[in-house]
Amino acid sequence: MHGSLHPLAVSAILLEVLEDLLARFVDEAVRAWPGIHVGAADFAAYVRERLPEVAPEAALAELRAADLFLAFGCLRGDADAWRELDRSYLARTGDYVASIDRAPAFVDEVRQRLSEKLTSSANGASKLAQYSGRGPLGAWLRIAAIREAHSILRGRKRVVDADDVPLRAGGVDPEIELLKRRSAEDFKLAFAEVMAGLPDDDRTLLRLHYIDGLTIDEVGKAFRVSRASAARLLAQARERIVKRVERALRDRLGPNAPHAMSLLDLVQSQLDISIVRHFGRSS
Repeated sequence: MHGSLHPLAVSAILLEVLEDLLARFVDEAVRAWPGIHVGAADFAAYVRERLPEVAPEAALAELRAADLFLAFGCLRGDADAWRELDRSYLARTGDYVASIDRAPAFVDEVRQRLSEKLTSSANGASKLAQYSGRGPLGAWLRIAAIREAHSILRGRKRVVDADDVPLRAGGVDPEIELLKRRSAEDFKLAFAEVMAGLPDDDRTLLRLHYIDGLTIDEVGKAFRVSRASAARLLAQARERIVKRVERALRDRLGPNAPHAMSLLDLVQSQLDISIVRHFGRSS
């Protein structure tokens, strides 16, 4: 094997390269927040634990050094880190939830509850530990604030169980209404099966739009695509659900079942509320 390196030698070289990249990453983070006093070695260990075994260099390149260091400082209880988080991000809670409710009292409630969860959750762990560093910390906190805002709103109104919400379609005759009631269980099972098999990107996209209340523009920013691309992705996700639910219903009811086509036509008309119900149950 003339001219080739022993596998152990190759591993050592790769490890040395990774450690060099990690040292540069840590140095960039520390320089971004010189007022945060946590150990650089501790931060390096924190980042190293989050890197995958396969292609760790590529994964490291995707992380945002300054944002992850700020979150780490907060997790370590550094007072300056918390002040920076509050000044740079939590102070913008009103902007985060402006599309939901601009009332100062509501914004204050969202900010307070979000701050509490960032400090420690019910199980004693800070929500900040969930921040991966792969995207902007501000965008991550914005989504967290929107979710908190919707949680507050849900707590203020009576929650109607999905089974209590009737399927409605204008101009449908009593016979079809009877068919819908008889086939309701088939529809619920088919829809749940399809939703469980959705790709992660589709689930995230739909949850952001239907549950977290992000507009198409905001979804585009979250996915780092244009508004047109975000709208197209959402339409494609909806279309995939409709086709898969229709296919599952046909398998259950049979293509020649009485009024099957009328029932299948209702899948699309009830899609939005069904998506909201599904995520509401699984959250």
